[in-house]
Amino acid sequence: MIVIHPFSGSARKNWPLSSYEELARYLRYPVEWTAGPEEALAGAMRFANLADLAMWLRGARLYIGNDSGITHLAAALGVRTLALFGPSSPETWAPRGENVMVLNANPIDSLDGETVLKTANRLLGSQ
Repeated sequence: MIVIHPFSGSARKNWPLSSYEELARYLRYPVEWTAGPEEALAGAMRFANLADLAMWLRGARLYIGNDSGITHLAAALGVRTLALFGPSSPETWAPRGENVMVLNANPIDSLDGETVLKTANRLLGSQ
């Protein structure tokens, strides 16, 4: 499965939900969505604590998300991670690791969906 968490602590750091939904239609593995308790996303997996979220994330082939704590968690777990960055500096704030790729555009909604899809497929191809 591919996990997408389309939120962060700031709306201006979020790639549009409609862009994530479009991306999900073209990915070659099933997509599972995750969201926090305050985030509106029908059908998303929600967890009472980070330990349960981490256990679930470990089963992902790929994680895709914005500049958020959940993106850092996925990367720290060693999950292949595609981090989408907008106004904050990926040089300073991006998760690190050999399984991490970062795409950056400011504003983030100018990030091209085709580029995101190609990068996701590149990460999936390295499995």
